[in-house]
Amino acid sequence: MERSAADVWALGFDIGGTSTKLGLVNTAGEIRRLRRFPTDAHGTDPAPFISQLNQNIHEMLRQANDEVIGIGMSVHGWTDKARTGPILCFNTPALHGVNLKEIIEFEFHLPTVVNNDLTAHVLAEHTYGSGRGIERFLCLAVGTGVGAGVIIDGKPLRYTGGCAGDTGHIILEPGGPACPSGCRGCAEALCGVAGIERLARETYGHNVPAHDVIAAAREGTEPQALAVMSQIGRYLGQLIASLSVIYLPDRIAVTGGTAEAGEILLNAVQNRFEELVGNYHRNYATMGGDYYGGTEIVLGQMRGETGVVGAVVELFQAL
Repeated sequence: MERSAADVWALGFDIGGTSTKLGLVNTAGEIRRLRRFPTDAHGTDPAPFISQLNQNIHEMLRQANDEVIGIGMSVHGWTDKARTGPILCFNTPALHGVNLKEIIEFEFHLPTVVNNDLTAHVLAEHTYGSGRGIERFLCLAVGTGVGAGVIIDGKPLRYTGGCAGDTGHIILEPGGPACPSGCRGCAEALCGVAGIERLARETYGHNVPAHDVIAAAREGTEPQALAVMSQIGRYLGQLIASLSVIYLPDRIAVTGGTAEAGEILLNAVQNRFEELVGNYHRNYATMGGDYYGGTEIVLGQMRGETGVVGAVVELFQAL
């Protein structure tokens, strides 16, 4: 009997600066057996991380009963031109220059694809989420770091480090705090986890983990959390305004763990965007005819597992 599309599975994993997520994904974008472990890839030795990664993949493949057609990975940092692994990864320096594709293919004898994490995010949202049917689509991922993936004419941009450029380092506040890469006042320094916790410390008067601030803002239970995430939203709205005049997307999605703050974040993003470039986009839409009809900003639909799903999209496209 011929298998249905939903019975075709691939294993995807997403190496983030804080944790690595793994899951089995089918062609409908559904995930099963999701698991995670801390991404301990500091220093210069990649062996401990690779050992833990391989152990997790072996366990998942044993549970999958040989149903898996390939392995897709979403990697933190820029990838090389051949897409074998990361070449610039400040939060995971032990993986710098490591040919992860060769290691995984040798260990598991399955077709393997590698994507920069921002490209994986935009592939997932474009294929299964808020970007379906959109030819010019921008997906902003906000978590430990900040950055955007871009789809133009249905294909991801990969012209710098396997993605659409180091968009998280656009300067929003000259002279502001520094990010791990050395930029001062950039979007990542202001809106990443460290930026949320810095602003929370100033607002609450004591340390509060970013995930607690995000959860409280979503629930609307704490004025301090609402204030913090509103300011983060204004920063993100400024970032999106700057990116929108370069890529002219038809739709923009905000994804990643920070997007779990929900409507309070989205409203602040939209309001700041409107203040800065609302008239610009309306004018271009009026004059653009069939080429451009304006843009909209939405919350992504894929939530926290976007990288796991996006990692395997190309494996399914090859079927």
